[in-house]
Amino acid sequence: MKLSALDKSAGLITLDDILDADREDSLKSIFSEAIQRGMKNVILDFSPLNHMNSAGASTLVKLAVLAKRQKMRLCAFRLNKRYQEIFDLTGLSEGITKFNETADELEGLSKAEVHRLKEMTVGEGEQDDMGWAPNIVRLQAAEKPQGAMNKNVNGRRLTGPLQGFGPIWQKTYLLTINKSELQPRDVITIMKQHLPEFQPSQNKFYPSAKGIAAGEIVLIDSSTPGGILSTGVLVVYADDFSFTLMTPQGHPEAGWVTFSSEKKGSAVEMRIQGLASAGDPFYELAFRIVGSKFQETIWKHVLSSLASYLGVEADVQMIKTSISGKLQFMKTSNLWYNAQIRSIPYNILRFF
Repeated sequence: MKLSALDKSAGLITLDDILDADREDSLKSIFSEAIQRGMKNVILDFSPLNHMNSAGASTLVKLAVLAKRQKMRLCAFRLNKRYQEIFDLTGLSEGITKFNETADELEGLSKAEVHRLKEMTVGEGEQDDMGWAPNIVRLQAAEKPQGAMNKNVNGRRLTGPLQGFGPIWQKTYLLTINKSELQPRDVITIMKQHLPEFQPSQNKFYPSAKGIAAGEIVLIDSSTPGGILSTGVLVVYADDFSFTLMTPQGHPEAGWVTFSSEKKGSAVEMRIQGLASAGDPFYELAFRIVGSKFQETIWKHVLSSLASYLGVEADVQMIKTSISGKLQFMKTSNLWYNAQIRSIPYNILRFF
């Protein structure tokens, strides 16, 4: 991974063959160098990339926020067709301009910059989509698991962290599992199989018959301080070591939650990491009053349930990081899809 200057105001960051959580610090460091050099256009060269997982997408969200804060334009160059779809699917297109090689898409660069850009990039990476959900414009649950309300999901678009109203927060919940016979993939398999039963009693998860698999919908009915809320999530990414649940329009948050596991010495670390913003002004207010702590209790409970299942100590740690403190007032219209408000009729019916 390196930074090359197209001229004094534009730079090209050539990515590695893999974009994941391990590359986050390097990429942010190189981007900081571009800031220090006064570059206003930074182009990410995807041509060497073989694979990006959902943690890599999270890294790009943070880079897009940083670029916006610095009033820089962040671009992605030479994405193949499938990766352009993944950018649209995850909402990355909201903060990162997709560049190909047509004159219109390269608008804003001088002829000399365009020449250098094409000269410096060589298409070698496969850009494979292993683990990613298919391109989905609007959600449609193929089935209704017994007991699920199945409201506020069908017909909705997905919303990424850049598409919410509130500040973007990253919340990381950690559990160290000291069982030498367990491997990271074993822990993820257990989490996929038992995620519904690991939920607290007020949170009902209803996976499809295929379970936690890329492209599948998990319906959710939750008893919140504001009453019953019916919604769901899409499994936007899944592999042997991680899976990511992404929210639809109207969900309390806009963003995703990633479950991942890795080896730490002789132990295994299980991690649940949310990267999201409140979906609309109503939810932002609710999160500030009680919703944030309510949510944190849920994910701590899930990891404690996993610890109990495995027979290990339930010492759950949480790290909360502000990614962006700004409200996006242009997203106020998200209120139209608010699942909590749209669930009011079902709450009223409970009393009759």
